[in-house]
Amino acid sequence: MQLQRGVTIIELMITVALIAVLLTMGVPSFSRTIEQNKLSTQVNDLISTLQYARSESVKTGKRITVCMSDDGTDCGATGYEDGWIIFVDDVSSDGDLDAGEQLLKIHEALDTNMTLRGNNRYVNFISYLPTGGIANSDPNADQDHFILCKENVISKSRAVYVTTPGRVRVAKDTNSDDIPEDDSGNNITTCAPA
Repeated sequence: MQLQRGVTIIELMITVALIAVLLTMGVPSFSRTIEQNKLSTQVNDLISTLQYARSESVKTGKRITVCMSDDGTDCGATGYEDGWIIFVDDVSSDGDLDAGEQLLKIHEALDTNMTLRGNNRYVNFISYLPTGGIANSDPNADQDHFILCKENVISKSRAVYVTTPGRVRVAKDTNSDDIPEDDSGNNITTCAPA
């Protein structure tokens, strides 16, 4: 006679319970990791855009502008989350794509539930000069930045600062509360433009 081996119902229930506990602990952590990666990817897209605009301006000796655009053909949208364009702003140097100005790149809209806004002088556009500096920056205001938020929640955000000389950096979070800080160490308080 052969012995038959199998799993008892109690062993099966214990295994299912252990899997449920592990999933309950792991899924929220994994979801948070995915969310953080999406924010980082979107911020890296913005940083790449700004670095490209700056290098093109230095290389060509012309003013290069990045403005929000929801149709990829002219400036104007609710926010940068609708998309943006990069162009040579050498006809009128006004931060708007005019006839005769060369369109360099188009960036599509960001993921849904994302907002990307510029504050102070970057609300509608940012322009680079051939020196690599910012044309529409205030040398006395070193708090000019872009803020990327998911679901308009400040704790689900990243901030990118652009200095008058044109350098780009991601805001720090020195107190580990998931809210980016300004240069004074104060938390940024809103996802809306200042």
